[in-house]
Amino acid sequence: MRENHDVLVTSVGVSRNDAAVPFPHVADRRLLEELRDRVVHTLRGTGGPGEWEVFELESLSPVQRAYLVERGLMTPAFARSRREAAAFALYQGGRATLEINGQDHLRLLAAREGDRLSELWAMVDAIDDSLERGMTYAFDERWGYLTARPDEAGTGLKAYAVVQIPALMVAGRVGVLALQMMTQGLLLTPLWEGAGGLFQVSNRGGRGISELFITETVLDTARDLVEKERSVRKILLRDNPVRVRDHVGRALGVARHAWTVGWAEAVSLVSSVQVGVEMGLIEAPWITPQSAFALMRRVHPGHLAVEEMGGVHGGLEDPRIDEVRARILRETFDAARLKR
Repeated sequence: MRENHDVLVTSVGVSRNDAAVPFPHVADRRLLEELRDRVVHTLRGTGGPGEWEVFELESLSPVQRAYLVERGLMTPAFARSRREAAAFALYQGGRATLEINGQDHLRLLAAREGDRLSELWAMVDAIDDSLERGMTYAFDERWGYLTARPDEAGTGLKAYAVVQIPALMVAGRVGVLALQMMTQGLLLTPLWEGAGGLFQVSNRGGRGISELFITETVLDTARDLVEKERSVRKILLRDNPVRVRDHVGRALGVARHAWTVGWAEAVSLVSSVQVGVEMGLIEAPWITPQSAFALMRRVHPGHLAVEEMGGVHGGLEDPRIDEVRARILRETFDAARLKR
């Protein structure tokens, strides 16, 4: 396979359900509590001491849930869940996580920076096998693994690859590409509401195809998007050099001098500066696609509240978060300079 470090993040999600228990949205609380207890018992019996940490979902604060969602370790829907029998398990400090009684009885999640889909799937597959020792999965010879959403039946696997494609957005090509990808069984959807031109490639379903085919197809498509993005950037710089320089220059100016910045604006600023670095317009060699993405994630509310402010009492709405975010941007880009 081709190596491409500009695929920023890869992640997997695997959904499973117990054959003897109705799906979570129709099962009563007693059945879901029994299933939760059985899963927790299995986790503690298959791993070493401390390998799994289990939490009642209700025990996690909104800030903690936001932090986990931002890191790709919890789905947004599960973070919003109010189901009393829901639980959350952390594997080896965050190498993988398990949602219990969310949309499905079980959903395994794992995410890493770069092209790591094969590695992630191998790890999650091994965890999946160990979980199956404590329950009988709902499986049909025709449909494969059964899930709460019929379109996710089959392998139960969702694979994701995040790419940064702001030039394709400016050129108005994202919509056309998304339609083309749908005919190939893939989705192109915005990450973080599309701030910074970040999108994720994922498979639409998993019925009738293998896990290996899913992961390879998602990665190959993401890499192709990166190549298209680079081509469009060259065209934009050739045809509209003043406009491009003005855009990245303004972004750098705001990042270096602002004293309060919202998260969506911050993500877009970092993305624009990183593009400027890659196009040879800004001198900031410490900014790579991966470090830029890490910074974009770091300036999200949950990360700032947990890592910079010690879980502030004002939570995710504390106005100081915007000030801390601006300070981080100033410190990061203080030595960056526009090239003449």
